[in-house]
Amino acid sequence: MPTLPKASSAITLINLDQLTEHDQEALVSEGLIDAEVFDYAKDKNETSFMEENKEKLTIVFQILDRQEEAYHPNHIPRVIPITLFLNDQSLYILGHDHSLALIEEVFPGLDESRSPRHLVFQLLTAFTKQYVPLMDEIAQQRDKLIEALRQKANKTNLESLANLQSGTVYILMGSKQNEQMLAELKDMPGQQDLEEDDAEQLRDAIIEARQLSNMCDLNTRVLKEISSSYNNVLSNNLNNNVTSLTIFSIGISIIAMVTSFYGMNVKLPFAKVDSVWFWIVLTTSFVALLIMVVMYWYVHKRNRNASKRI
Repeated sequence: MPTLPKASSAITLINLDQLTEHDQEALVSEGLIDAEVFDYAKDKNETSFMEENKEKLTIVFQILDRQEEAYHPNHIPRVIPITLFLNDQSLYILGHDHSLALIEEVFPGLDESRSPRHLVFQLLTAFTKQYVPLMDEIAQQRDKLIEALRQKANKTNLESLANLQSGTVYILMGSKQNEQMLAELKDMPGQQDLEEDDAEQLRDAIIEARQLSNMCDLNTRVLKEISSSYNNVLSNNLNNNVTSLTIFSIGISIIAMVTSFYGMNVKLPFAKVDSVWFWIVLTTSFVALLIMVVMYWYVHKRNRNASKRI
């Protein structure tokens, strides 16, 4: 059997980046870990799920891929899977270098006097709580971004809003998967005869996951409404700009159409008078400007009336 590092006396860590094929085969042949568990653990896109087989329990849980630097709206948070495998008396955590480093801080707070199954529920609760500081930061950044957008809806603020919305969606999907997995775990036959302490710890894990899911859902809805509102504002501004450009183009085309006659081989009044072009351009420009003002006033009056009816 290969020598494996232990996070505590009851938890064994398996680093898939350092595990050789020979070591993996040894663990499988000795009946410590099922072969398919390694397949789950090696899939970096595995979704949250649980599988109970006799006295063995396999759990894939989405943990937060935290950044070392302070959170910024342009940093999109991610979630990555971690695999827990529980047999009769041992608990194994399978992951890669990065994912195992992310969960190290939860080990000192574990009550190792409890059963391995109780430790699983403690870990799931602790993993879920790791999301909370980030959600608080996202809420603060959201409020700051809303205030900034009220002042000026520029490109930078809108990009930050889009990134914040994308990051919240990633966290929402991870939290929803975890919540659903824990709900299924609670209903499994092997969890019906838990001791009171174990059952209470499982309930705590479910409550934490549900609260996190609700927080993510609320943030996602708020950001979606903000994004929708500013999309409408930008769309209206774009329509107004296009309308103004269209009116301006019509005015310019009137001037071009009238003056172009004097470049043709056509008999026109005052065509041989040198200064006539100046008066024609001046008169045509005045008429075109008047037409543009009337059109602009009419379009915006109609828009205001439509807004009042709404």
